[in-house]
Amino acid sequence: MTDKKSHNISDEFDNEIMDEVNRIFANHPHEYIAKLEEIGFIYHDDDVDHEEQEEADARPLNVNQEYLVSFFHGDIPLSEKTVEIFLEERRSHNPNFPLIRKYFKQANKHILSMLLSGLHRYPVSVELLSDLAFFHENKNILGTLIEFYTAACERQQDLDVFSELALDFFYATLPDGYDALHALKEKYQLGTDKRISIDFLIEMENSREGDADNDVQF
Repeated sequence: MTDKKSHNISDEFDNEIMDEVNRIFANHPHEYIAKLEEIGFIYHDDDVDHEEQEEADARPLNVNQEYLVSFFHGDIPLSEKTVEIFLEERRSHNPNFPLIRKYFKQANKHILSMLLSGLHRYPVSVELLSDLAFFHENKNILGTLIEFYTAACERQQDLDVFSELALDFFYATLPDGYDALHALKEKYQLGTDKRISIDFLIEMENSREGDADNDVQF
């Protein structure tokens, strides 16, 4: 049971707060956030894109990152050194992802040339293919993505890595309506190791879709 006196005190306190809030909105329409914070409110802007803000604030933190930014701006020509520095930064313990990510989101043409150069040198690199897929999310390069993933799957002989590449290929191109698993299935003869792997992945994806359909509530 609630004490009536305590209930009345609580109501009065709430009314005082509402009166103060209304006063702030009326008297300080252009600085109400600061005024509300002065009386103890914490402001949360749900419209703020924190990732975007993080990227806007990002700055090079070492020599390699300064080099890459200069390259992205077109101040340094593409070379084998560029690809190696990019991979070194990517694999570092504390990569500056916000800094690099903002150039990917801009579909920076120098990044694309670097990735393609890297893939010509390392055609089965899961890292570079993944980055090419991320670039594709920001600028449609479907034909190029299909070309390099298909070539990587063809070259890769480690079946575990092959399966990983095939599945990455599938998910990277699925939003574009391209079924990479069925496209790969047509390339390999029945009974070969790669065909067995692809058939297994297709069965796995079909089973997953079936489970998802069963979970739908009407």
